[in-house]
Amino acid sequence: MELIKKEIHTSVLRASKYTQVTIDEDFNVPDAKPDIEKIITYRGTSVIDEVTPYENKVKIIGTVCFSVLYKTVNEENGVLGQVEVFSSEIPFEDIVNVDGADDSDYAEVRSVLEDLSVTMINSRKFEVRGLVGNALMVYCKKDVNAASRIDNGQGIECRYKEINFTNMELNKHEVIRLREEAEIPRSKSNIKEIIWHSAALRNTETRIVSDKLQIRGELELFAIYRSEEEGIPLQYVSMTQDFSQETEPGETDEDMIIEALVTLGKGDVSVRPDADGEPRVILMEYNLDIKIKGFADESLTLISDMYSPDAELSMMTEECSYENLLMKNSAKTKVTGKERLRGSNAKIMQVCSVEGDVEPDNVVTDKESITVSGIVKAVILYVSADDDNPFAAWNTEIPFEYTVNTVPVSENDSIRIIPSLEHISVQLLGIDEVEIKATVNLDITIFAKGKINTISDIEVLPIDSAKKAAMPEIVGYIVKPEDNLWSIARKYYSTTDSIKALNNLESDEVMAGDKLIIVKS
Repeated sequence: MELIKKEIHTSVLRASKYTQVTIDEDFNVPDAKPDIEKIITYRGTSVIDEVTPYENKVKIIGTVCFSVLYKTVNEENGVLGQVEVFSSEIPFEDIVNVDGADDSDYAEVRSVLEDLSVTMINSRKFEVRGLVGNALMVYCKKDVNAASRIDNGQGIECRYKEINFTNMELNKHEVIRLREEAEIPRSKSNIKEIIWHSAALRNTETRIVSDKLQIRGELELFAIYRSEEEGIPLQYVSMTQDFSQETEPGETDEDMIIEALVTLGKGDVSVRPDADGEPRVILMEYNLDIKIKGFADESLTLISDMYSPDAELSMMTEECSYENLLMKNSAKTKVTGKERLRGSNAKIMQVCSVEGDVEPDNVVTDKESITVSGIVKAVILYVSADDDNPFAAWNTEIPFEYTVNTVPVSENDSIRIIPSLEHISVQLLGIDEVEIKATVNLDITIFAKGKINTISDIEVLPIDSAKKAAMPEIVGYIVKPEDNLWSIARKYYSTTDSIKALNNLESDEVMAGDKLIIVKS
């Protein structure tokens, strides 16, 4: 007798956790820069540098990169001066308890800087405080050798079960360098120095072509700069540059479902001369952080149980957990809101730029739908009507709620939602009112979880002859509701084929109340 086995490779979500890390640090203005008069605006992002699973824990190491735009005081005559920028980084570390985790697991984190505030302490010092939200997902990778059939197993009855599961066959994390150039419009003066910039990815698309992952999208850039010409006020420019990149994720096939998450990492801008040698070209260099997964559906027929009427079978089993992909969909919803300035904010003369992010607050599942509610955060930088404050910023939030139709969902299913802001724009309605329009993208993946006890080995032992001898040679039996043909045959030392032949059954199906004649093997 030989047990023929198949090797099963599964990857199952072990744990999904959300943690928060507080950052709080003071910074001094460099000696070479003048005093702070007023903080205009600030921005920041959270970048994950390392994720390490080990025994029952996962260590997350990251960095909050931030920049502060502020107005200075002219130290020579005490009048209001120019604007300056201060940029720095704050490292953070988060230890997350994950029961059962070990160093063979794979862990990934989606990190969001949920809250950031910059407060002046004095003219030479300010405080940076923030809240980093880390969405951690830990995957357990397991290899199981499971019995699929038996050779030379005369007298052994086998029961089979087919399992369908989705396996994560591709899992890769890459960082590639994005390098794009764009020339400022001819109506703008030459650049002397860029003092503030912000960038965002928009309309990103990914697809597999000839075993390569193609990434296409738009890089939006906003920059404030000083002009080469004397006496000209600060200039600003908004540009959108198309880009296309390729990377080789590994072996793929046409049946594989590819999931690629592309985010913008650390980067900087610099000024380059144009064809005439004038400083009018902005070089944008940023990291693209790419997480690539490939899912493939598999189907296996395995032995789920065995017995023999003539021997005792001792089976060694191993539990195998698996997931089955039910749905993968990308849903979009438009978010619109009209907002008015409040408090002491300076009136708006002209909108310069708008930056945004999306934060889901709550997810409610119904039988065949998922409702996601949250907010779109917007930071509007504008030219103000206050001559003493040429630039001002306004932070606002727009709530949204969107229902996505899905396949039937149960409470045990694993639902994974990755939100992103595909587009955001602002229209000036008056000196104190704007209309914000945004497009929120919700990448939704639903997995059904399953478990099966696989047979890894078997030992054949002598049967309990006294117990078998005590069983009648022939039995009349009335089927009970909990019975099936397999359990009846096993109980009375018979076989399913024997019972079917003796009772003229065309299938293995029996109903409660059926009358059967059973002959002991």
